[in-house]
Amino acid sequence: MKYGLVLEGGSRKGLFTAGILDVFLENRFHFDYIIGVSAGAHAALNYVTEQKGRLKQVLSPESIRQRTHKNGALWRDGILKEMHFMIYKYSFDRKNPFHFRTFFSSDVRCEIVATCADTGRTVYWCDQDDSAEKKLLIQKIRRNRLLLDHVCASCSLPILFPPVKIGDMFYADGCVTDSVPFERAFDQGCDKVVVITTQEPWDGPTDFKKWDIMLSPMYKKKYPNLYRALMSRYENYCRQEARLKELEDSGKALVFHPVEVLCSLFENSAEKIDESYNYGIRSANARLKEVKKFLGLDA
Repeated sequence: MKYGLVLEGGSRKGLFTAGILDVFLENRFHFDYIIGVSAGAHAALNYVTEQKGRLKQVLSPESIRQRTHKNGALWRDGILKEMHFMIYKYSFDRKNPFHFRTFFSSDVRCEIVATCADTGRTVYWCDQDDSAEKKLLIQKIRRNRLLLDHVCASCSLPILFPPVKIGDMFYADGCVTDSVPFERAFDQGCDKVVVITTQEPWDGPTDFKKWDIMLSPMYKKKYPNLYRALMSRYENYCRQEARLKELEDSGKALVFHPVEVLCSLFENSAEKIDESYNYGIRSANARLKEVKKFLGLDA
């Protein structure tokens, strides 16, 4: 039996995911395959390296953790700058660096989801693959940088962030074409999947058609395929939700949905961030027996 872990994005809403995964790590729940989108890519990497508590650190800017963050500072200082700090600077933080060596030597297959801005199609990167492309990246520092570039691309939400150039192509947030990539997990051989979503049911998925007045001049001419993908994202997400419910009912998926209000995408309040993280912890602890049974660990 092969088990997969599927992690949706959602920026700071990922603190809910962080709480759940820290409980999973405490209980040493093993997954053969992990896939993450956007903030879920951060979550996936840190679960592979078993760095409990690190995802919360990554998703909370240092100024928030030290209670020096002021309202409006996020927008004044620039969310692009903050995202680059989260991905690149925090990966080499002296106090809690990302364990690159552990990641690349792990037997857990980990994939990062992005959307190719040039083609409008989903791409799935596995940086642990020993492909011909990877063999060209002889220097360790280049291998590490490529992994972080893939995370950055996966997090580059249209409107807020420009597409990220990797090689000769440009990439945007994986949520545009595959927000909750459980089908990919099954395609990769998983028999069952645990899925953690961050979309509150009363809020509904983002409908980019409502932002067409901004998206059209930004993408329609330069990235027409990405633009078309953005326009169809809402319907695709709704189809994913319906399919995931079928899989949940059939026992092939165990899904964590938030049923309490999570912190906002770019939350400034340390208290609200802690609330979302602690809610994730409570949610996981409340369903521990269920998860163990699902993973065949109840014997």
